[in-house]
Amino acid sequence: MPRAAAVSARTTSTSPNPPPSCPSPDSSVRRTRTEPAARSVLTSLDQSLGQGRQQSLRQSPSRLRAQPARQWCFPHAPRVLGLALALGAAPAATWQTGIALPDPEAMPQWTYAGDKGPEHWSELDSTFGACAGRDTQSPVALAEARAMTTPCEPLRFRYRSSPLYVTNDGRALRLGYDRGSHLVVEGLSYELVELRFHTPAEHVINGVRADAEIQLIHANNRGDIAVVAVALTAGSRVNSVLRRVLENAPRGPGENYYGRNVGVNPLFLLPGRKDYFAYRGSLTRPPCTEGVHWYVMRTPVEVPVADLQRLASLVGPNARPLQRLGNRRITKTCGL
Repeated sequence: MPRAAAVSARTTSTSPNPPPSCPSPDSSVRRTRTEPAARSVLTSLDQSLGQGRQQSLRQSPSRLRAQPARQWCFPHAPRVLGLALALGAAPAATWQTGIALPDPEAMPQWTYAGDKGPEHWSELDSTFGACAGRDTQSPVALAEARAMTTPCEPLRFRYRSSPLYVTNDGRALRLGYDRGSHLVVEGLSYELVELRFHTPAEHVINGVRADAEIQLIHANNRGDIAVVAVALTAGSRVNSVLRRVLENAPRGPGENYYGRNVGVNPLFLLPGRKDYFAYRGSLTRPPCTEGVHWYVMRTPVEVPVADLQRLASLVGPNARPLQRLGNRRITKTCGL
């Protein structure tokens, strides 16, 4: 969503005037390692978030809504995770796609409970086969006793502030993000694509399931996916970024909010201590794409109980059950 075409809830609606074309940006993401999952990453992530990329957005005074109109090219659009797939399978020019609402008619319906819940995901569509629950899925239970200690390998968060773009897709609260923010780890760079909120937490750490979990989802233009997970627990500290998100988050499925003058920076959603567990797993919603690099922070972030309750009220329980760990290697690393 370009800043010129964005209208916050606090401003008056104006007519969008998108640029006619966009030049190809220079990518700062290293083109090095390709994971096996990269071959199918475009299809997988599109299904994970919905295939509504053919719809553009128009403004209303307080919410963005779908408009079946011409496609626009936005040079600095915050993207939903469906566009992360394009990072893995197409040139950089294709990143510059307008934000779109998920199209509920374009993908199989699934839920977190009932006959379309996690136990049945693999039966709902032929592309959901990975969701059947092999020893390569996420989330998992992580424990100090099981993890192998490795030398310090810091997660380098090179995040910039971005206007707030938040959508409620009926299954999760999701934040799109402007281009230019990166995670660098083990010599590889991944661009931040989206933040997603789960209640309760999906991962269990040392036998404890936290009240909520933030997943910061990154991808690079080779198709590698990296997710940083941060647990949220009840405490007395107010997190100003989370509070800002919750104050503007849409309550209805399919609703969006874009705050041109409401800035967020996920650096302030991270814990002070950045030690982490690392393992290989999958996306935690259909199609459960595998080969994902998970970095799960060992220290939670404290937030007020009222904020956790408000977060839970927006989408309800949306945590996938724990998956078998099998013989996968888990490391615990000093993050400096």
